[in-house]
Amino acid sequence: MLLNDILIDLYAPLRSLSEKSVYNYTCTIRAFRDFIGHEPTLDDLTELQVARFLSHRARDRAVATAAKDRAQLRALHEWSSRRKLCDHWPQYPPIRVPERVPQAWFSTEMQRLLDAAGKEQTTIGGIHGGLWWQALLMVAYDTAERCTALVSLHWRDVQGRHVLFVAETRKGGRRDVIREIGEDTQAALEAIRGSRVPDDLVFPWPRTRSYLWGRLGIILRRAGLPHGRRDKFHRIRRTTASYYAAAGGSAQTLLDHADPATTRKYLDPRIVSGVAASSVIPRLTEVG
Repeated sequence: MLLNDILIDLYAPLRSLSEKSVYNYTCTIRAFRDFIGHEPTLDDLTELQVARFLSHRARDRAVATAAKDRAQLRALHEWSSRRKLCDHWPQYPPIRVPERVPQAWFSTEMQRLLDAAGKEQTTIGGIHGGLWWQALLMVAYDTAERCTALVSLHWRDVQGRHVLFVAETRKGGRRDVIREIGEDTQAALEAIRGSRVPDDLVFPWPRTRSYLWGRLGIILRRAGLPHGRRDKFHRIRRTTASYYAAAGGSAQTLLDHADPATTRKYLDPRIVSGVAASSVIPRLTEVG
């Protein structure tokens, strides 16, 4: 059976995968197809062929991308084996992903980003682009919510300075959260509300989701800031979490993480600073 058929016809509906998850699996299958030169089937998931594919992905893209591909191919393979769709169990080489130091934006950098966003001249869903982007970034900064939840927000869920993000739009789809925003963010939202009704999206985006990230990259370059893959919406999320933790708040609760180890990967040590070893160990007064 073709891997794509297994994904769309069986695995996705039986596992209740979200649209985004299906898209991610599809990207992995497409990359595997391009590597082997034909539409992949379960028989193509041999130990050696998958190992060569993952090695290629780690060189061509990133180790983290290869790890994601490994996890998704393995999940499909294991599920198919349990359902007796194939008679071989996945034997894939391990991939060790280096753990990077989390990097957030400093508040001054966030201000530069906001100023650069205000220079957008296009119209988005009938809203001035500069106002649209500023409101989006300010809500992201105040709430630490993910991009999908932000662009799925409806006006009915904005009640003064309280914003409700419903479970269906959040990662995992398990529970609603309500976040309080600042007065400046409330004013930014009012600036784009106009005559919109409760069922309207707060941040309508008529183009592809990938272009949303691409446009943010253009704004980041305009601000003179890094604009790589790790510098998009999740860097704002790391920024809010880091400043909140530095002020004594629970970043784990704010980010709605089940595991504190996950939260630690969001906290920038330049903001959430502990005691530096150099400040407490005996100093060397004579050198040379």
